[in-house]
Amino acid sequence: MHLGDDERAAPAIGRRGFLGFAAAAVTSALPAASGLMTGVATSVATGVATAPVLLGSGSAEAAPLAGSVRRISLHNINTHERFDGVYWADGHYRPDALRKLDVLLRDHRAKQVCRYDPRLFDLLARVHQSVGSDDPFEVICGYRSRRTNAMARRRSRGVAKESYHTRGMAIDIRLPDTQLRAISELAKSMQSGGVGYYPRSGFVHLDVGPVRSW
Repeated sequence: MHLGDDERAAPAIGRRGFLGFAAAAVTSALPAASGLMTGVATSVATGVATAPVLLGSGSAEAAPLAGSVRRISLHNINTHERFDGVYWADGHYRPDALRKLDVLLRDHRAKQVCRYDPRLFDLLARVHQSVGSDDPFEVICGYRSRRTNAMARRRSRGVAKESYHTRGMAIDIRLPDTQLRAISELAKSMQSGGVGYYPRSGFVHLDVGPVRSW
């Protein structure tokens, strides 16, 4: 498995991930994806939700995008799962698509799914649209449970204790056909959150927290 980082590169901790989950089975156990509550972690095994994060009014529609639909294409390199489809249409986010994205971005080590902030998907869609890539984003790290984040902190002092990965607001990605620096510079110009550039580890960190870069 690969773990990303909020401030500097963390060492890889093994490629073997948990592959025994069927996305359809997990999504049936998740709460509805509509509304403004995000950052809710749900155990795949128990279905118990914890630690909600409430977004401010109107935040779910914050990122303007051209067209009547919004698409996103992701490939999780740890689980080899993919999503390629419409997540927003007719002026609204599609709950079924958001649930699938939450599952794809789950902490597969802790077997937990988190309700992601949909503004992150808007940011990814804007970046992908702007660079004109033909490839899906390769996901290095999505959601990290508190336990997984603590493990990452033990391996690297650069991992933030209150990482946005633990809130469903961050992702570490790359595009095979696009230079990392180009992704980083473009994302920084959008002023939509945090952007971390990790050329040695081969990914860019994006989040929808405060605007900052490193």
